[in-house]
Amino acid sequence: MTGFSLRASNLNCIGIEPQGFEEVRAVNVIVGRNNAGKSSLIDLVQLAVKEDVVVSPSRFHAGQAPTLFLESIVTQQDIEQCYPASHSNGDVGNYQTFGKRFVGARITCSLAGKGRKEFCAISMNGVDVTAEARRLPDCIENVAGLQRRNLFWGKEFRRLAAERNILPESDSSANEIRDDGQGATNVIQKFLNKASLPRDLVRKTLLDALNTVFNPDTIFEEILCRQLEDSRWEIFLKEKEKGLIPLSQSGSGLKTVILALSLIHLEPFLAKKSLSQFVIAFEELENNLHPALQRRLISYLAYQAVSEGFYIFLTTHSSVSIDILNRNKDAQIVHVTHDGKKATSRAVRASVENYGVLDDLDIRASDLLQANGVIWLEGPSDRVFINRWISLWSGGTLIEGNHYQCIFYGGRLLSHLSADPSGNAEDGVSILRVNRNAALIMDSDRRIAEDEINSTKQRMISEIQEIGGIAWVTSGREIENHVPAGVLEKWLAGKYENVRKKMPGPFESIYDALEKMDKGLGKRFVRQKPLLAEEFGALTTREDLVKTPDLARELDRLCAQIRLWNRLPEPAPV
Repeated sequence: MTGFSLRASNLNCIGIEPQGFEEVRAVNVIVGRNNAGKSSLIDLVQLAVKEDVVVSPSRFHAGQAPTLFLESIVTQQDIEQCYPASHSNGDVGNYQTFGKRFVGARITCSLAGKGRKEFCAISMNGVDVTAEARRLPDCIENVAGLQRRNLFWGKEFRRLAAERNILPESDSSANEIRDDGQGATNVIQKFLNKASLPRDLVRKTLLDALNTVFNPDTIFEEILCRQLEDSRWEIFLKEKEKGLIPLSQSGSGLKTVILALSLIHLEPFLAKKSLSQFVIAFEELENNLHPALQRRLISYLAYQAVSEGFYIFLTTHSSVSIDILNRNKDAQIVHVTHDGKKATSRAVRASVENYGVLDDLDIRASDLLQANGVIWLEGPSDRVFINRWISLWSGGTLIEGNHYQCIFYGGRLLSHLSADPSGNAEDGVSILRVNRNAALIMDSDRRIAEDEINSTKQRMISEIQEIGGIAWVTSGREIENHVPAGVLEKWLAGKYENVRKKMPGPFESIYDALEKMDKGLGKRFVRQKPLLAEEFGALTTREDLVKTPDLARELDRLCAQIRLWNRLPEPAPV
């Protein structure tokens, strides 16, 4: 079901105004300060899976019991099931014919008790049509009460708490991994030792997943359980150079990864359900994990969620999840804030909104120091272009936040930067203090072909090349002049087909060209450069890039450098 929305009122710190998820996606990242209400959204998901909002009064808000609100799209199947084709009356005529006017509408129902749904409202294209739907109250109540109104109906919920551990355990009949990690040792040892369970789920599937996340830092050759002298079982991991190491002598980060992967690969077999029937919540996975390990774990979990068709909810204080997932079409970031009385949530829809999120996360330069490589750009619109072009040119294999990080320097600030490896540049701040792996992309700012780039940019090119980095100066005036001509033509044809079209030359501002085509158009987008970049990016294909030789040449260089930073092999020829 697409377009599913889930909210709650009066749950924990959520007040009377419903809060939650405007839309549920495969991967849902929940960010915010401590005690803002992130865990309340996880509680909301858990209650929706249970279809039971009967909770302890300690979880009421201001003495009021919680209500869940489920919103989804009405389908033809819903109408045919709930509006009898054999019934009619003088007011609405044939029931089913009348009901079909609501196909495509958004219907909201409430979950106020165990499994019981009640019709609340329905709207069509933003217009409330609740009164019209109530002309056949039983029928619309039946639509609201369908099991498929709840995306999570019939699914299994699992949760990994922020406070978690894996400890040696005595043999037990229990076959589950609890929120805090208890039971994990027993589950793994049973898969390894019980004839009724497939040991390859641990020996191969879990081990392969573990190595996917830890490579290239560590390669584990074997995972097994051994019984201690006090009869408790303990997990051991074998590394080539270290031999067998008990998990109790390993770090908390390794335990977190094992727990997360066990929920995905072992729990479905124990529950006798496919992974697609699971909803899994992970709280603060970043605890005790190095940023590089976080990136690989989050990337692995997100890939599994999309490919296997289950749902993930992540609460985090780390910027890593945002860096990796904020441009993933299957993911969303939900920002939770608290005003001292109640929590409020909102989906982060546009890049510019991320600034408030990042302020809450208190991101420091250390996040960039640990990036595999840094691409220095003039501003947000350049980032949109570069990320889109890199994604297309690399076939989606190179991703910001995973393989590189973007930093803005702003055109006028370039004179204060230096790539002098000594760090002693008299007239600049060494960019190597942020990250030694650097690429710098600059507008040439040339107005005619004969113009030379200024001395600051010439200095930066020389210094970057000296350290083996990339210096990319646009062949035209600005980065917008790299936009393939076919993309601009598609954009104009789709939105401004009646304007007088005269394509800009390589040294003409694209905004000046748009202004000449339609008065006010250029001025509008010069104030909304990231928006224009997003629109151009959505229309761009790899074929467009291939047809633009100077852009293709620079992308070849840049992608090769990023692969070098990440020790990735060159791709097979396209």
